[in-house]
Amino acid sequence: MSFSARSFAFFAMFTLGSVAACGGESSSGAGGAGGSGDDAAGPGPGSTSSGPGATSGSASSGGGATTGSATTSSGSGDVAASATSSGSGDVTASATSTGAGDTTTSTAATGGTDPGGCSIFCSDFEGGSLPSELQFFPDYLRPRMGEFVTLDSTGHSGTHSVKVSGTDFSQMLGVAVPSNFWGRIYLKSATDIQMGHNTYVAAVEGNGDPNNGEQIRIGEHQCQLELNRKSDDKEKLSNGGMYMCSGGVKLVANTWYCLEFHYDGPGRSVNVFVDGTEVTAMGVTDWGPYDYKLFKFGFEKYHGGAKTMWYDDLALNSERVGCGK
Repeated sequence: MSFSARSFAFFAMFTLGSVAACGGESSSGAGGAGGSGDDAAGPGPGSTSSGPGATSGSASSGGGATTGSATTSSGSGDVAASATSSGSGDVTASATSTGAGDTTTSTAATGGTDPGGCSIFCSDFEGGSLPSELQFFPDYLRPRMGEFVTLDSTGHSGTHSVKVSGTDFSQMLGVAVPSNFWGRIYLKSATDIQMGHNTYVAAVEGNGDPNNGEQIRIGEHQCQLELNRKSDDKEKLSNGGMYMCSGGVKLVANTWYCLEFHYDGPGRSVNVFVDGTEVTAMGVTDWGPYDYKLFKFGFEKYHGGAKTMWYDDLALNSERVGCGK
């Protein structure tokens, strides 16, 4: 899968507030006073940031795959790339771009439901730099982004992934999304899933600040995968609700997992899948309605130890993408 994106406008950042917590834990961000709740952070020096331009890439096709046409582009500075997919019934989409500095790529989808292309954002992080569509949050830590987020030579499908050193309160990358979207990301951790409450990915209504707007978060708590709502700290544990390190979906160290999610803000629902199987205990049908603005991934640490995470093969789409490469 090669990197493909549609441009979206990013949003202004505001002063960080505070929210309710799991068990009333407190946390504070650099430069601000601590607050009650799982996530509370203070403002820091403002800055703006954008990543370098995307790069080209290609992939080969295997037996049974349906290969789409290569993309074409014209204009100064354009980059064109194509990709094909492997596996029976797989489909490759294509696109065309023109204009100075434009980047054109096509993206393959494998497994799950055919997405008909990557309609929101895709990247396999093989381009040598982070895609410019991704922004780092919170903004007060943006000048120190390199301490927390880097491209690593460990990849799921290729040779690179995003490495997140989860040592601060929040270190997340975000990209604009519509209020109803599907997503797929591969993730692994240097350590087993923790008892403490922390977040891996989230859909947010706000401007990307970890304390602004509603945030529906997928992460860890009680040694299992869980779904959590920031505003009132409602939680759906994957073991069905028993607050103990027993049962549920457990992510073990140094293992890649395919995490899929469907966030339907207007429809008030969230569905979560691990390695292609839905985790029904984490599904909700009455959270909302919400108007999501951003999808974020990385690590937010509310209580518990630091954590090093890797992310690869991100795909955000209007339909289910599945657990292909």
